[in-house]
Amino acid sequence: MTRMSKALLLFLLATITTSSSASVAPATKRPNFLFLVSEDNSIHYLRLYGAQNGTTPTIDGLARHGLVFNHAFSCSPVCSVARSTLATGIFAPRGGFQYHRKIKPATLPRGFLPWSGTLKQAGYYTTNRRKTDYNFQFPIKRLWNASSGKASWRNRPTKQTPFFHMQSFGQSHESSLHFPKSQLKTPTTVSPKKITLAPYHPDTETFRYTHARYLDRMGVIDQQVKRVLGQLTADGLLEDTFVFYFGDHGGVLPRSKGYAYESGLHVPLVVRIPANFSHLVDHKPGSRLNGFVSFVDFGPTVLHLAGVAIDKRLDGRPFLGPSVPAGDLAARDEAFGYADRFDEKYDHVRTLRKGRFAYVRNYQGF
Repeated sequence: MTRMSKALLLFLLATITTSSSASVAPATKRPNFLFLVSEDNSIHYLRLYGAQNGTTPTIDGLARHGLVFNHAFSCSPVCSVARSTLATGIFAPRGGFQYHRKIKPATLPRGFLPWSGTLKQAGYYTTNRRKTDYNFQFPIKRLWNASSGKASWRNRPTKQTPFFHMQSFGQSHESSLHFPKSQLKTPTTVSPKKITLAPYHPDTETFRYTHARYLDRMGVIDQQVKRVLGQLTADGLLEDTFVFYFGDHGGVLPRSKGYAYESGLHVPLVVRIPANFSHLVDHKPGSRLNGFVSFVDFGPTVLHLAGVAIDKRLDGRPFLGPSVPAGDLAARDEAFGYADRFDEKYDHVRTLRKGRFAYVRNYQGF
């Protein structure tokens, strides 16, 4: 065999070996993400955060296998502004979408893509069930593969396709407390007599009943969360999926929804850590964390965990992931909030929560 023949043979063997190895190399596995959002509830109505009434065993179960955030904040106390902030990772006043359901929605910066669209571009199957309620204009199909009452990760093209699914539960929405006087005698699971009232709430029979009825709605939410988690478990995906449970802003009793106080901005957040991706997080499941996080941080966190580049124009930063040590999160102690026009309510309020202190500035005091 000539020297050239030997060289050719070695080249062919190397080519065959390389091609064979490439064909059997497993694709990089990426985590899934599931957002479960209850409408109109702050931390003040969950036993997980110290409420003395009402039970949510499913949400409590998520906490045992995940992380409870003691200081998670919606940036706005009303749905459309909160969800627009969540969808973009941009503070609403900077993006021009701080007004609740403005007649003419805002236009996003040129070339800007909300982060669910970034995930979609990166190969994730993105679904929303089903509330959008954005204060900005953008083609929904660029953000979600499906956005409807039937949207589901189960419709993705292959079982290997990673997904991001967001599901909202309206059973705790303020409309659930619009009931006729005749229902004031309808029994509640939580006893109105055992309700612990906030010091700024009236101690009346009607108010106690309304509060108890709302806590019962949180029990319904817990059952809805259980149903979705059951589907995830049945599909064998629970330990491949980061599950975020949170409220979109404060509750519906007085001095909460629409008001940029603690009762309007301080929301529950529980993140269940999947066993197959626990190496991405520098925390032990079952921990309670005191670092501050807010809605502008959710998108960067998901992108970081997914290994997708984060647009530098986002105001938030990841609070979980390979480059976020526990000490970094623990040192965070600031959260910003805002309240502007909300239906017939006109405000121009900006807030800063710094550690245990809160600064609330009303720029339109009338």
